Amino acid sequence: MITEEIGTFSDTVEEAAPVEACTKCTACNTVCPVARSTEIFRGPKFLGPESERYRSQPEAAVTAGLDLCSGCKLCEVTCPSQVTIQEYIRRAQNKGAEEKGRTLRDWVLGHTRLLSRFGSMTAPLANFGNRNPLVRLVMERVLGIHHKRPLPRYQWLTFERWFKRNSLSPRGGGSGRGGLATHRTVAYFYGCWVNYNDRRLGEQVVAILERNGIDVIVPKQQCCGIPAVVNANMDLARKYGVENVRRLNGLPPGVDIIASSTSCGLMLKHDYSHLLDIPGAEQVGARVYDICEYLWMLHEAGELNLDFQPVTTRLLYHAPCHLKSHGIGYPAMRLLRLIPGVQLEEVDEGCCGISGTFGVKVEKYDLSMTIGSRLFAAVKAAGSDAVLADCETCRMQVEHGAGAQSAHPIDILARAYGHG
Repeated sequence: MITEEIGTFSDTVEEAAPVEACTKCTACNTVCPVARSTEIFRGPKFLGPESERYRSQPEAAVTAGLDLCSGCKLCEVTCPSQVTIQEYIRRAQNKGAEEKGRTLRDWVLGHTRLLSRFGSMTAPLANFGNRNPLVRLVMERVLGIHHKRPLPRYQWLTFERWFKRNSLSPRGGGSGRGGLATHRTVAYFYGCWVNYNDRRLGEQVVAILERNGIDVIVPKQQCCGIPAVVNANMDLARKYGVENVRRLNGLPPGVDIIASSTSCGLMLKHDYSHLLDIPGAEQVGARVYDICEYLWMLHEAGELNLDFQPVTTRLLYHAPCHLKSHGIGYPAMRLLRLIPGVQLEEVDEGCCGISGTFGVKVEKYDLSMTIGSRLFAAVKAAGSDAVLADCETCRMQVEHGAGAQSAHPIDILARAYGHG
């Protein structure tokens, strides 16, 4: 494993501080994008540790404004006492949903893999419906999904099927710097987005890893569970997580796990063990790396293939909130600055506002756009060729709110390797 050779840059997994560690400093409220955008939301300090002190098992857990938490986790990133604020909020949301009952919309959005599988099987029809104004109005009335919110396009050929087809013949043969094979094997946790909506990103991840002499295996996997968590169904998320942990713990020793979605990676690294209390999850989390984190660690070890073609482009980089929770800095920016011709600037205007399925909901759409308004204005003013983000829904939000092109940082790296 790469950790045995150069160590890990991630300090995501940590001992949870008890609720009493909260000093009421309000640092979490200061960075909360929802509290900054609406007075209805009382902030993570009140809804998290402060309310937790008064919650009890027999009493209702529902607190006014609790459902407005977007799950960005910036409160936990900022907390000087390392209080796991989000865990208290998520557990309270889950208990409230169990008491009141879950809506059809939250059930649908929580079952992302099931929904995406159906969308993939009926891709032309599903894509037409998702863009038909009349269908969208009906969807808003029946499900509560805002008619203005663009929905992802589905693809009939999934990443899973593509990989099986292409694994019949060897694709490897790449080498690290100096032409020496690195003799590594990684398992790719591709996630629902790559499988059903963006197969090309998965193809690029595989091509880049193999270009660096790394063999890629794709184990069977479930949804990471984060859509279920944010839609107040932690039992479903835990079911998915238990299945993933069992399968990933069955990987051979020395095989690292790579994720190209910051949210999927965070679930595997941290939330399976800390939020969902899944046995064996810490062993899985210790093997998980974000794709850009892993490639930068290869560079630090002197093993990254630096045979880049020039890519003449001017780019902005938006750091997703969940990337900040990884505690790894911005490895994508460091990687892309190795490529000749790339001009890269960070656009540091906070949360984009969509937060997965949060900004899809009819009652939260306007709030999500308000949260992202500063980012949209900065992107429009910059006039760059594209905006890069490691999170799929961040990219969707930037395209929708700023009218800009967006891409995963891996897309630029793939172009530099000749896999554009």
